[in-house]
Amino acid sequence: MKKLVIILIVFSALKLSAQNYDLIVKANGDSIACRIDSITDTKVYFEMKIYKRWIHTEVNINEITKYKYDVVEERLVIFETGSSYIKEIRKETKYDDRSIYSNRYLFAPSAFPMKDSMFSYSNITLGLHDFQYGFSDRFSAAFGTTIFFFPFHIFWTYTLSYNENSAFAIGDLIMFSPFEDLSIYGNLLYGMYTKGTAEKNFSISLGLWTTSESDLAAKTISPALNFSAILKTGYNNYFITENYAFQYNVTGDASIFENNIQIYNEEFSQPLYVIGGISGFRFIGINPQNSWQLAMAYIFIIPGDAPNKYKQPNWEIDNKKNNTSFVPWPIISYTRKF
Repeated sequence: MKKLVIILIVFSALKLSAQNYDLIVKANGDSIACRIDSITDTKVYFEMKIYKRWIHTEVNINEITKYKYDVVEERLVIFETGSSYIKEIRKETKYDDRSIYSNRYLFAPSAFPMKDSMFSYSNITLGLHDFQYGFSDRFSAAFGTTIFFFPFHIFWTYTLSYNENSAFAIGDLIMFSPFEDLSIYGNLLYGMYTKGTAEKNFSISLGLWTTSESDLAAKTISPALNFSAILKTGYNNYFITENYAFQYNVTGDASIFENNIQIYNEEFSQPLYVIGGISGFRFIGINPQNSWQLAMAYIFIIPGDAPNKYKQPNWEIDNKKNNTSFVPWPIISYTRKF
């Protein structure tokens, strides 16, 4: 009887997008996915499948514990071999549509929330591993690192308000390294707005990017901008793009020479302006839990001016950081939803 009650509770709780069969639960413990034809005072007449053939049969009304219409979806049950008898009920998943990807582009988040209790794993070009979990319908957090365990990143997003076509959210991204000989710490506190649907939307975010003094950066306080978008281009294909603009400071070197001999050296903070992003396509598998992303990443670095003091004729600046550079590289990413 306990098994019968659990089956009925599960079927009643499921919110199914396509309901295929009726349900009959018998007093002997059998649960049958069927098509009920009619019910009289003494019998229930129905069709059930036996080895791929639908047959008409009947059962006495006093042999039935419960019956329900339109509660059994084939994809959620495992049948006894060659019959309509239910062997096991699968747990309802969150993967019935492509909206499971709406909370994130490739790396950048959107303001749309991640589904409650959903877990996501992403692998970007084999090097970056990212894990994300939805703690509620409004709050999610992610953690990741590379195969070299450098750097680590943690970010969270909280949706402040949400309706069918727009959402506001706040979040924070922390990037750090635990290694003393290769230190880095950065923090991006951001707010964002997303407009559209799961199949066609854009996000704009404004944040405050800060870094502490480290091996790879000098102290930085800078605004940061992000624009991301997604557009459905086919049944399982989407164009995605995410783009960033921010500043970070690095340590520069200036020296005074006499007779080609360095007699004095000073370090200074020099800004670098960064425009970067990722653009490409997402391909969702037949099972929407799986997707692949093929994209091109790029970064465009523009050096800022050194302090005027070091532009005097008696100073020479190390120009390794003074050259504008552009670096593109391909991205292959796999995402799995659990």
